[in-house]
Amino acid sequence: MKILLTGVNGQIGFYLNQRLSPFFEVFGGTRESFDLTNIEQMENVIDEFRPELIINPAAYTYVDKAEKEPELVFKANTVAAKFLAEKSEKLSIPLIQLSTDYIFDGQKEGAYTEIDKANPQSVYGQSKYEAETAIKESNPKHIILRTSWVYSLRGKNFLTTILGMAKNKETFDIVLDQIGSPTSATFIANTILAITKKIDQIDKNNLYGIYNLTCSGSTSWFEFAKAIIFYAQEKGLSLKSTPESIKPVKTSDFATLASRPKNSILNNHKLEKTFEINCPEWQNELKLIMSDKV
Repeated sequence: MKILLTGVNGQIGFYLNQRLSPFFEVFGGTRESFDLTNIEQMENVIDEFRPELIINPAAYTYVDKAEKEPELVFKANTVAAKFLAEKSEKLSIPLIQLSTDYIFDGQKEGAYTEIDKANPQSVYGQSKYEAETAIKESNPKHIILRTSWVYSLRGKNFLTTILGMAKNKETFDIVLDQIGSPTSATFIANTILAITKKIDQIDKNNLYGIYNLTCSGSTSWFEFAKAIIFYAQEKGLSLKSTPESIKPVKTSDFATLASRPKNSILNNHKLEKTFEINCPEWQNELKLIMSDKV
């Protein structure tokens, strides 16, 4: 099967390209070769490559910066997704799209399900929600995977940020009153590989739709940071900070341009049941990631 994959230099795209390439013929699109803001370029690539599946993890994800340049955000996140949905529908092929907890306002008590009402509170969240809507309207052969709190040991994300600060600072402040499920980019990549391998079964049984995809369990950014430092210490990494030295603060103590959901927990039951996916506990997954790399 020929797969067109976007954003292979991004956090999820990088690992996904590694997982898919041994099994499928993959065109790995970069910002240069497959620019989400360049419809003509994207169409030319698709027409030449003739994929049998399109996977789109790429997106504009600078949440605060997005508030200052909404036109670019919607072009990359919404217009591009709509084009990919329309183009894949014309080719009668499926589209797998990555989405986010930011489509919700974070006010719910308990985990969000796939049928909960969206209420994005930021430009980024709105752009991703409108992308979902456009895809659902344009191509019935879609799988939208909502994830949250994505991290890895590659690029800039919460894990690498905390490790960097812990190496250089004895103490720092981390938000306590936002909760979610830390989810590794490698787990997401492994799950998408598993789904991709079942794409014929999905098509036959019409299992398309929206699915939540995160690790199990939940925590705060503060407790997540403490766990990162703990496992880094366990591996002998030289740090100035300890889990006990970092300080919890409230969201209101940090001035940010974009509003963050206070509750980002997503219910994975539909994904686990439909695709027989085992979503690991976030602590176990974090320990695994750290042990492999640190």
